[in-house]
Amino acid sequence: MRIVRFLVLIGLLMVLALQCRMCLRPAMVGKPAGELLSAGWFNSEPLSMKQLQGKLVLLDFWSVW
Repeated sequence: MRIVRFLVLIGLLMVLALQCRMCLRPAMVGKPAGELLSAGWFNSEPLSMKQLQGKLVLLDFWSVW
């Protein structure tokens, strides 16, 4: 009986994992990113999306509440 419960639990976890994987797919994959608009850039002059095309861009969002 323990083995059956364990297998059912594993099956449910697998179904849940597959469902979450489908829900978490990024909506913007393959689509161009929006323009970056900011009044104050700390480490460079403001850049346009054309200047960043083909480059790896890391955006670090943080806040102090």
